Amino acid sequence: MFNKFKEYKALVENQISMKIKTLRLDIGGEFVSKKFDNFLHECKIQQQTSAPYTPQQNGVAERANRTIMECVRSMIRALEGLDLEFGAKAVNITVYIKN
Repeated sequence: MFNKFKEYKALVENQISMKIKTLRLDIGGEFVSKKFDNFLHECKIQQQTSAPYTPQQNGVAERANRTIMECVRSMIRALEGLDLEFGAKAVNITVYIKN
């Protein structure tokens, strides 16, 4: 995840010609490492974390996830007899349409 963040940071900063100033994270563990903390400190990026087990503090992402899953459930119900193994494909299609 650390390398992906570095790629994302470079992409965003090149596209908008501005620096990332603040990074908001949940405490999911994906970005918990000394190496990542040092990188943020070097780049002067402030790290803000939400309280543990409070998804309501991440409203936009939680609402997007809920919308996607509601759409997936609708697809699976509409196509009766569809195996649940196609759930991942339904998620991919939903996100593709949403984007």
